[in-house]
Amino acid sequence: MAGVRPPKDQSGIAMGNPWDSGVMWTYCERWNKLTETPVNPMTPAQARARHASGELYAAIASPDSHSVPTLRVQMRDSLDYTFTLLDESLFLESATSYDYGESKERGGYADAERMETYEFTTDGFIHRAVDVDGQESRESRQGVDVTGSWEQVPNFGAYDALTRRDHA
Repeated sequence: MAGVRPPKDQSGIAMGNPWDSGVMWTYCERWNKLTETPVNPMTPAQARARHASGELYAAIASPDSHSVPTLRVQMRDSLDYTFTLLDESLFLESATSYDYGESKERGGYADAERMETYEFTTDGFIHRAVDVDGQESRESRQGVDVTGSWEQVPNFGAYDALTRRDHA
């Protein structure tokens, strides 16, 4: 997701620069991980209206500057953040990273070789789960400073703080 308001077009795609390269945006109600497609796609104007009203929408970024059909081919989960709106700010509730190794499988059929998930609570609990080739380990810690897990609600299209890879 981009740090500046990206230019928009009629297709629902906007260009920005979150990973120091081109990025395509797709706006929708939600993303279907199994089929790697947007559910109920919307234009940037429709997503902007939802943003302004506080309604839920998804902004899906692909580090690619090609057309929408290429988005489906190129997109694959590598990092997934979930934020919750609390007291007019966003709290990072969970972060999951995926590593697929050399696998070429796509969508819900792709099994990550390694998946690492962090779940955060506002009172300083962090739960970590690591799955490597089907073997899972878990740990929890309390009393952790989660100050870095809070973000301001961004302006529409200005998502760089939400998509950075170095969240606390």
